[in-house]
Amino acid sequence: MGASQSSSTPTASTENEDAFSILERQKQSKVIHTPILGAANTDDDDAASAHPQTVAPTPTGHEYDLMDKIVSDLPNIIDDESKRQVEEYIRSCANGTGPMVACFSTAEYLSLFLRKHADAADLYYNTCFRPANDKSPNGVLVDGTMAYPPSCFNLGQMRMTGKGRTEFSRSEGYKLFDRACRGGHGGACYLQAKMLLSYPGSLGEGVPYDAAKAADLLKFVCEEKEDSVSCFTLATLLLRGDKVNADADNVSPDEARGIKQLQVRANERPREKRPDDARASLQRDPKLAEQLLQRGCSRGHAPSCYNLAVMYTQGDDGIEKSETKAKEYQDKTEELVKRYGGFGIGGM
Repeated sequence: MGASQSSSTPTASTENEDAFSILERQKQSKVIHTPILGAANTDDDDAASAHPQTVAPTPTGHEYDLMDKIVSDLPNIIDDESKRQVEEYIRSCANGTGPMVACFSTAEYLSLFLRKHADAADLYYNTCFRPANDKSPNGVLVDGTMAYPPSCFNLGQMRMTGKGRTEFSRSEGYKLFDRACRGGHGGACYLQAKMLLSYPGSLGEGVPYDAAKAADLLKFVCEEKEDSVSCFTLATLLLRGDKVNADADNVSPDEARGIKQLQVRANERPREKRPDDARASLQRDPKLAEQLLQRGCSRGHAPSCYNLAVMYTQGDDGIEKSETKAKEYQDKTEELVKRYGGFGIGGM
């Protein structure tokens, strides 16, 4: 069994390799970054380790051009019932004066089917910011005005990428995710947490760095929205400690506690946290991490089951070694990997 817990996502299985071995192999893989945050992907691991990324790349505005071209060349097929629903949404929206849900659905149609991203962005803004006296169903009062959180979330994603040459602003994207999150949108809370964990200053002015707030958001989404990825992400932060850098794919309990020196493995960039790394580390809490991983595993999240198997094999502060539990979670891991083709997406 593996020597350390992994923060990577399992990849598809290969012939003659059992599922648990596949997950174990992920310790050598790169971290999968969230594309919307614009994280740079470099093949120069030594350079990436020596010089933590300080500025995220800026979208050019052309990233969606090819997709728009492909969609425009495809037949615009929509069944009669769906067409009637779309027409009803457009009629009910009445150019932004109708119910929020109708305008939100119209915006999705404009962006996904007609590729009219600017028009969609206008409607998302319209339904993210409505007067306090707006009577639309599903509206939520945030900062004295009514919001439809999914609209704020979708507009936030557009601001983060400048999709379809719409306005690009990470600071506005952050504010929109924050508004959607406070309106109860779990996906917005998760992306806000990821932004708060990005290297200080890497996303520009207006996007703060706050690991403690990010942890609170992840805990909320894990527990209240039953999101396994948020459970797993927070558990990883609570197990990492302050000895390894935030980009490390894995760390053993003894390494995290400073009992053993960090191992240097072939084809793996250095994991030691640099003295000039400005990112804060959360205080280790293996017991809480155990609870979070159990939540994720119970919902069918294979990486959570895998890390539990490793945890019970090695033990940790407050966690006793248990061959029985380790075998139980190893079996669950293999079952999920086989069922979902290696990605363990059942609980995501």
